[in-house]
Amino acid sequence: MSQIEVRRPVSEWAKLPVDWIREGGLVNFADESYSLNSMWLKEDKSARNVCISSLKLYLALCCRTDFTTGNATVTYEELIRLTGLSRPTVAKALTRLETEWLIQRKAQALRKGSNIMICGWLESKSWAKIPKRWLYDGSLGAKVLMLSEFNFTRASLSALKVYIALLAYRDSNRGGIAMLSYDRLALITGVKRHHIADAITRLYDLRMISFRQGDFSEASDFSRTNRYLVRGLGVRWTKADEFEMPQSSAHKNRPGAADIAAANRFVSTSPKVT
Repeated sequence: MSQIEVRRPVSEWAKLPVDWIREGGLVNFADESYSLNSMWLKEDKSARNVCISSLKLYLALCCRTDFTTGNATVTYEELIRLTGLSRPTVAKALTRLETEWLIQRKAQALRKGSNIMICGWLESKSWAKIPKRWLYDGSLGAKVLMLSEFNFTRASLSALKVYIALLAYRDSNRGGIAMLSYDRLALITGVKRHHIADAITRLYDLRMISFRQGDFSEASDFSRTNRYLVRGLGVRWTKADEFEMPQSSAHKNRPGAADIAAANRFVSTSPKVT
């Protein structure tokens, strides 16, 4: 008799320690290194790849970790399936996460897999929610599908860091909405300010977030504070927010209701040419 694989239900969300994020830990995941030859920072693609892999793996581990203990027993094969990363890349990412004191590996028999503890899981003063079910693909061999959308590019690293920051800065007093300016996001993540808009657009197009544009400050035209909603956590915009204005090339040229009405009036009142 063949065995039937029983699929365990995926919970709605997973826990994410946030102390390290609010203390500036995301800034350490940078894709630039100091060049002794030029005496200047230069782009480091190898460092970028490790950063992206590490952050993807960290989110996957949080989704796989026992909520009460902060421990996860996983095999390399499971981590490869969850993240879509290769075995050597997973190994490098685990080492980097250990270096940053985000995880701790415990020795145990190889046949049992790796026992990994998420640092700060129990000690963290506060924690955030990862929309676990929203990120999974729902197959029997469950894979965190959304994470596979982040390839090894600077745009992916920026978007991934901004996403984690938005998870960490959701405000329960505002119904789970995060309110952050571009300057604040740049400070939290280490992403250059002129790359923040592209990162937000990328996350919007992947349906990982939604947002409302804030008003410009009279003091500075560059101090706009947007409101961000992380999809998959059951949060909804209030009735006071009538319009969503995505900064996406696929939507920004779409005519509004007023534009359509004006166009219809023009057509109906224009003289007919015979």
